[in-house]
Amino acid sequence: LNFGLMLALAAIGLSLVFGTTGLSNFAHGEMVTFGALVALLFSVGFSMPIWIAIPLAVVVSGVFGLGMDAGLWRPLRRKGLGTVQLMIVSIGLSLALRYIFQIFIGGGTQQLPGASSDIIPGLGSIRISVTDLTSMGISIVVIAAFAWFLTRTRLGRATRAVSDNPSLAAASGIDVDNVVRMVWILSSALAGLAGVLWAYFRPGIRWDMGSGILLLMFAAVVLGGLGTAFGALIGSIVVGLLVEVSTLWIPSDMKYVGALVVLIVILLFRPQGILGRRERIG
Repeated sequence: LNFGLMLALAAIGLSLVFGTTGLSNFAHGEMVTFGALVALLFSVGFSMPIWIAIPLAVVVSGVFGLGMDAGLWRPLRRKGLGTVQLMIVSIGLSLALRYIFQIFIGGGTQQLPGASSDIIPGLGSIRISVTDLTSMGISIVVIAAFAWFLTRTRLGRATRAVSDNPSLAAASGIDVDNVVRMVWILSSALAGLAGVLWAYFRPGIRWDMGSGILLLMFAAVVLGGLGTAFGALIGSIVVGLLVEVSTLWIPSDMKYVGALVVLIVILLFRPQGILGRRERIG
């Protein structure tokens, strides 16, 4: 459940980006890594308390997403590039960022402060630490706050409208560019927070840590329903539970494969995903 909630933070942003722009962003994994690296910089490099370093890392991740949209994605959208071309650009961006991270931190594993904490006693064969419970609590609070934002605020409802039908939303007077800009900020901030929690779950920070769960994020988004934030949440929890529980029967090195196999089987019977809608093509 802890892994599924952490995965949901990243997958919700990925799903919203797809819903509002049609982009399958393969560089989203590097946004996850970026958040963990910024937290490492503030906490270890600048000797800040971790409870200050983590919110700062989330804010910097959001600014990074804003810069990416303003400097790259928005100009490309205005030039009329198709979704396939944008996807190829995102793959190239992913590779570039990944190896830039490696240049700065090397190929080893770095640890955030407090990576090891006491195991809570009295739970039998279940081993869960204070850090795990804190991570789950943070994930639940952030996801609940984001759900409130999507359902109760004007900008949140506009985001859902653009995700559902950008052309109709624009015709209704919604500033689509402003909504897309906000989606990039929020998705990057959520990915940065997911990166910090992922660093504690692994535990440790590596230059390629985000790419390791990229396919699981896509699996969660597709399973829940493309472009739906709540579908991404449900899909992430399902994938997270499948990945971790499957190690009872299969080797841990193959646990990600098991989740993808289940995804394929489910999509054979429900191609639109759990919360997705059937659409006629052609």
